[in-house]
Amino acid sequence: MTHSGRRLSPRRLYALSAAVVWICGPLTYLVLEAVAATAFRQHYRYGDNLISDLGVPSGDSPLAWLMNSGFCLQGLLLFTGAILIVRALEPRKAGLFLTLAAANAVGNILIAVFHSGPIARADGTAWLHATGALLAIVGGNAAILAGSSIGPLWYRRLSAWLAALGLLSFLIFAVELTTAAVEPLPPAVWERCSVYSITAWQLLTAAILC
Repeated sequence: MTHSGRRLSPRRLYALSAAVVWICGPLTYLVLEAVAATAFRQHYRYGDNLISDLGVPSGDSPLAWLMNSGFCLQGLLLFTGAILIVRALEPRKAGLFLTLAAANAVGNILIAVFHSGPIARADGTAWLHATGALLAIVGGNAAILAGSSIGPLWYRRLSAWLAALGLLSFLIFAVELTTAAVEPLPPAVWERCSVYSITAWQLLTAAILC
């Protein structure tokens, strides 16, 4: 393969492949989420309804399978992109970066297989869904910090800001769900901030890899 008349090096091919993967993963996830939301039997509001509501097969989401496919796809493609980035650029904390990306993938798969809601609480599988959310969100946002050494200073600073936003949002989300604390914003807003920080970083990284 050539680029501007020159043959691309293997590292450059890995970098471009990572960019493609990290464009396709987040955008596909967001599209599948939007499609599942439009099919929700009650009016679905991004600021009020949790993401997991879209993945409950026995609930109000007739396209739950689509949302759960989105969870799996996002997790697997994030991990795939991380492998390609390590091959292309060898970030300083490559081992930690891959471990955290793998945690995100495992977490997303758990979220897709074990759902939230009353049935999950009744059959004792709700803790598996909660564990998946912890792995996916904390793992994904921590991976931002571990993998951000591949870019310039502005990119590293923006990456750190996104990771901080994601981790802090998840902490507030967890506190609001488990306590009677005053809610400055609904839990769904904090949940989406903790998830979208990861997708935003993937797209940002894809841009600098191109």
